[in-house]
Amino acid sequence: MMVIVFAYFAWIYWAPINLLFGISPGVFPTLPVLILDTIIFAPMIYILIRKWLSIMTTRESGPAAGIDTVEPGMEVPEPGDEWGVATRPYSAKKETRVISSKSEVREPFGIDSGFFVKLPDLDTGEELFDIEELHSKIMRKSVVSSGGWIQKRVSSRSMGSLKTSDSSQYGRPVRSRKPQGEVKSINIPATIVAAISRLGRLHPSQRVEVTNEDIRESVFTGRTPLTVLLVIDVSMSMKGSMREVREILEAIEQETRGSKDRTGIIAFKDSGAIEVQAPTSNWNKIYRALGKLRVSGLTPLAEALMKALQTVRRERMRNRSVEPLIVLISDFSPNIPLAQSVGPGHARYTPIRDLVKAARLIRKAKVRIAAVDVNPDHANWPRFLQRPYHDALELAANLRMKKEGHNDPVETVLAVPEFRKTFGAFLVARTGGGRAFLWNELLRERSILGEFLSGSKTRSRIRSEDLQEAEAYIPD
Repeated sequence: MMVIVFAYFAWIYWAPINLLFGISPGVFPTLPVLILDTIIFAPMIYILIRKWLSIMTTRESGPAAGIDTVEPGMEVPEPGDEWGVATRPYSAKKETRVISSKSEVREPFGIDSGFFVKLPDLDTGEELFDIEELHSKIMRKSVVSSGGWIQKRVSSRSMGSLKTSDSSQYGRPVRSRKPQGEVKSINIPATIVAAISRLGRLHPSQRVEVTNEDIRESVFTGRTPLTVLLVIDVSMSMKGSMREVREILEAIEQETRGSKDRTGIIAFKDSGAIEVQAPTSNWNKIYRALGKLRVSGLTPLAEALMKALQTVRRERMRNRSVEPLIVLISDFSPNIPLAQSVGPGHARYTPIRDLVKAARLIRKAKVRIAAVDVNPDHANWPRFLQRPYHDALELAANLRMKKEGHNDPVETVLAVPEFRKTFGAFLVARTGGGRAFLWNELLRERSILGEFLSGSKTRSRIRSEDLQEAEAYIPD
């Protein structure tokens, strides 16, 4: 095709017929001459192409000999065509099912990681909440002005639960200071006073000149809203812990409803997790979401953390100043690994190891996390060591780490079978930078959110005296 186009333009510029009309070679012709050149060129190029094909198909040797042609005459077998002279046994060749390019094979179009995960079926299983009770709560209005039945200070009704730093622009300005880093809110009166103090006494005709050294920023005090993601385990193993789950959620409701804190619901069972309710401050929507929860299926704990992290990233895209808090409520008995970990050749305890991977990603993303264990059978260590749940598990892991010669409590838990089965909450909290809680410990606290937030800042430190004291009660 390119040869024909090139020949056409060469003919237009150099056609001998152009000389009859007084047009020099190499000059583009006028429109009438151009039409005449085209009329002469079309049949001429057609005849040339037909002649070329005829010559090429009759050649017996050389380049492109006999292209697209059938030998005339009767079929005569050539050497090797006879029966029984094949040197290799015949085997049917299976046609490949791969019909796309390599890039599409590596990343199939329209198929993501969720294709390999069975999403929870929210319509099957036993109800977690009483639908009529939730409906009555939806109809009941929150008395925001006086606090009413909600156990929360009246002063925090229009604010959130997280105490902000002095550089955050929440609350009211209480003082001014020199800027520390980027200036977020200039305090104009304080800036003018600083400029006048630097210049001293001014003459009536003298103007106040403000320099960079005079700028002062406002220091705020107040509380900022939280984005609380309630990641709830609704697998079949939670059937005996539904009362504990309801009590924890009701206590969180008492602190968040009526404030600017936003709450979202993520449920997980079967082999995946699903966002039942996006973060919102409207608890009527949350009640409707809680009414959809039903207990059934397996426990994909690592997939739930990945879904929560995905929700946090989406919320941060909408608002960079979001303060997320993931509250994982479960009995911490994972039995489903992540989708990308399914396959031969992987570690034996993949669900537990994937749980550690997901918690590390949450810590890397700087997201607060709290693990709430609602399994009554996991309360033995706190009673035995006379310490809070997280501190007791930390102490037990350090004792075993010292005995086994490991270098890290998480490594110790993964290496000890009895720890691996019962220390799931500790693994999530320790790896994610948070704290593990028993449901009965939280219900005795005045503020559950306060415990969650304080646990995400501090980490328990085991002293040598604690190890020596505990070793006296544990036999070798």
